[in-house]
Amino acid sequence: MNLRPSPHAPFSYVPGIDPYSGGVIAAPGAEIVHVTLATSVPWRVGFEQIEAVASDEGLSRTALCAIELRCPRPHSFEGFADFNREYRSLLGDWGLLVGDDNPIARTNVAPAHFPPDETSLYAFSYVRPAPAERPASFVVAGAGDLMDQSDLQPSSIVADGAQDAEAWRLRIAQVCQEMEDRMSAMGVAWNDCSTVDVYCAQDWFSHAGATLVGRVGSAVGAGLHWHIAHPPIEGLSFEMDVRRVAIEKTL
Repeated sequence: MNLRPSPHAPFSYVPGIDPYSGGVIAAPGAEIVHVTLATSVPWRVGFEQIEAVASDEGLSRTALCAIELRCPRPHSFEGFADFNREYRSLLGDWGLLVGDDNPIARTNVAPAHFPPDETSLYAFSYVRPAPAERPASFVVAGAGDLMDQSDLQPSSIVADGAQDAEAWRLRIAQVCQEMEDRMSAMGVAWNDCSTVDVYCAQDWFSHAGATLVGRVGSAVGAGLHWHIAHPPIEGLSFEMDVRRVAIEKTL
């Protein structure tokens, strides 16, 4: 995974697939701000709010570097591809794409309780100028329990359908490895994270919590944020994302 600079804003990204990058890290002299919406809104309306927030700070909408969505239910693999085409088209209209690359990180999950009626914006991150001495801020995109994140088909699901402890250990180990690979590309590690998010609608911790704690190490002292939610594709069970940002806001 080779880090690539964005030509649009002061951050670099880990190349991913058409719908999203593997993650973003602010350039020296810049910082990432994470904004959570107090009330989620339909995702296209949410992009209008993103533009307004950027404008209020004197920034272009190209300052956007990461998106967090909530969908009503997990998609089929085909339905996920359909949504991603529409989503990527909007990013193109905003001038955010870099040739064939999509530099914007993304997490998209389906809450198990009180889900939205339609795919909605939950949170977003943007980059802005900052003192050069600030610690690097970054956002790693969500990754689910697939053997290959670019292989979006049922045969790539880790331990498909199995519910024993070994299946959960394999899922969690695979997702942790993906987090580590992306962080390594950015030059950061678990101990640099201020937030570690887990997305799972089942009791994964009693089966294989030790697997995750062993990978995260002392960074677990800052706590794990467990969202009772499904990954965005039917058949997946476990997803994570991580970040360290300069400022956390609620809008």
